[in-house]
Amino acid sequence: MLNKSILKKILRRPSFLGQYRLFNYLFVRQELNIGNKITSPLIGNFKINCDTSTWIGSKIMFTGDYEPELKSIFKQYINIGDTVIDVGANIGFHTLYFAELSGNTGKVISFEPVPYNFKSLLHNISLNSYSNIYPHNLALSNKAEEFSISINEESVNPGAFSLFNKGEGSSIKCEIGDEMLKEEIVNFIKIDVEGYESFVIDGLKQIITEQKPYIVFEFDRNYQQKSELSAAHIFEILTPLGYKFFEVTNNGLVRFDLDKVKSCNVFAKPNNLN
Repeated sequence: MLNKSILKKILRRPSFLGQYRLFNYLFVRQELNIGNKITSPLIGNFKINCDTSTWIGSKIMFTGDYEPELKSIFKQYINIGDTVIDVGANIGFHTLYFAELSGNTGKVISFEPVPYNFKSLLHNISLNSYSNIYPHNLALSNKAEEFSISINEESVNPGAFSLFNKGEGSSIKCEIGDEMLKEEIVNFIKIDVEGYESFVIDGLKQIITEQKPYIVFEFDRNYQQKSELSAAHIFEILTPLGYKFFEVTNNGLVRFDLDKVKSCNVFAKPNNLN
């Protein structure tokens, strides 16, 4: 077994060439599993409990970050006083950063439907002193319904639990975003729900039409197929509303090309905003 402190010193630096490959190599060989540990990220003044047996927890603990390319977008486009919606909050890594960026006068409304993940989200909120986070154990969709999904709590990637995986297990409650958030002035929306993104955006269409928030969402053709909607569905909704689309990469934003991209995070920006 390799010395964990040395591994942490090697990995816990701003993103460097080969970092992801090295981390993945060590993770799959269980060299980074040190149980549950509380840490702080390289960027962000908050604490978070990391289950290092999971990919996300281990990534945060040993590299000090998770999806840094997205955090640069968050930092640039979320301001003090903003209302941020986090759809698919998981253990709360982005939720906590949103709370810092939006400040005491802002608001972070987080949705995490899987009870197993929601428990971790609440715990991580409790480790910090933010008073502007409002968590909900719900999924956002285009219709109100309840169903159960099958999950494996021993999974190394609890962030990949899918609402398409119907079966005995965790009870999921879905609500329509426009109804849940009708009293809010929304500035920024982040959506990462393993292929359910189309339904989330369908259910937020009124808010998006009227308020034109910035939107970051995950696009994955394999996940999208589970929705039985076309890969272009989200873009067909947002384009007539005046949005333009960018692929979020480690080197910044590049124009999104639906014909070429299989999987990425997409930044949707209203044309009338910088």
